[in-house]
Amino acid sequence: MRPPPHPAQSRSFTGIAIALVTRFEQSGQHEDLEEGISLHREALELRPAPHPLRSDSLNNIANALSTRFEQSGRHEDLEEAISLYREALGLRPAPHPLRSDSLGNIASALHTRSEQSGRHEDLEEAISLHREALELLPAPH
Repeated sequence: MRPPPHPAQSRSFTGIAIALVTRFEQSGQHEDLEEGISLHREALELRPAPHPLRSDSLNNIANALSTRFEQSGRHEDLEEAISLYREALGLRPAPHPLRSDSLGNIASALHTRSEQSGRHEDLEEAISLHREALELLPAPH
């Protein structure tokens, strides 16, 4: 039986993962992206529902998978990213302050999928989600 993880372990995994993905974006070293995705997944395992940062971890993995999709074109990455973005959105009901961001993430991923596949329904849903995200933003003063 393993001892329970330190409470800050998920935060450490996330910090390293974000730095690795950033380094990948700067250097193109695929190993950094792969390790970043792996560490994001480990952080998620330490944030089971109803952990308050679970939605952040879901978005982090989805963002990294979207990056990998942009590089490799692996459709499985885009599909998983969309699924994770949807799960994160479910954890951010209105009036959650990051709901608009989650809507935009899903919309962008669906737009990308529509460009790849020609699926008209993805484009329609992307437009709808972007509009919903816009409605949640505060009015300018």
